[in-house]
Amino acid sequence: MIDEHDVTQRSAREAAAAAAFKPPAPVRERERRRVKAAATLALLVLAVLGLASYEFVANAGHAQRAATAAHPRVRGPMIPAGTPAAAVSAATAGTAAASPATTAPATTAPATTAPATTASAATAPATTAPATTAPASTPPPRVLTVASVAAFGPAGTTDGDNPGNVAQAVAGDPAIPWDTDWYASPDFFDLQGGTGLLLDMGRTVTVSSVDVSLGGEPGASLQLRAGSEPTLAWLPTVAGVSDAGGTVQLRPTAPVHVRYVLIWFTNLPPNPDGTYQASIYQVVIQGQP
Repeated sequence: MIDEHDVTQRSAREAAAAAAFKPPAPVRERERRRVKAAATLALLVLAVLGLASYEFVANAGHAQRAATAAHPRVRGPMIPAGTPAAAVSAATAGTAAASPATTAPATTAPATTAPATTASAATAPATTAPATTAPASTPPPRVLTVASVAAFGPAGTTDGDNPGNVAQAVAGDPAIPWDTDWYASPDFFDLQGGTGLLLDMGRTVTVSSVDVSLGGEPGASLQLRAGSEPTLAWLPTVAGVSDAGGTVQLRPTAPVHVRYVLIWFTNLPPNPDGTYQASIYQVVIQGQP
């Protein structure tokens, strides 16, 4: 009975120990499922990353090939050191001409320096500039028509010398000139500043020169005066000559824009009678109307 009791007690203790050290079956099954799920998720993540990497690399390669096709590189000629600048320019120009049309934008920079190597062609239009501006330059002067002529004295047209014969001053006949009054002194005994002829152009014109043909002896001093009003104060002196005879030219330093031209004697030449008197048979005014 004692032995049977011991055997029973020992069997019970061994069964309890075995049950204590044996893990429950459901716990191990859950761990296996968790490991399988983690492995599956890891595989899916790796698959997605691999696909994304492949797409990125493929797109980058396609873009690079498209850019290379659109803008192919053009290799220039090998130029040895010490080659003259003219030869380098010629070689560069040949390379640019041989390159395809799509490479034209890449070679626009040398094109901007082309005028430096083709100076004669680039400056050719500049040599034609005077021809294009010629119409804007001042045309040559021409003879202007005088509207009227009047004898003119210190007080104006009211006290001029020999007013009835003034038309002969522009008639061009040396045998029948216009004469001033005769005076006992060449300088009018300082009683007056002078005497002369007033020419009215009828409108404002540009006067560049006046040719006066004098009759009689030389020795006259005369002024060319011009202005916009027929009074001595408004007719400033623009040219003058002394001890004149024959045909003299009175030329302003610059063309003047005036209506009235006055030929004003300040000294008279001698005449055969022992007095002093001036005569004019032709006046030619040149300029622009």
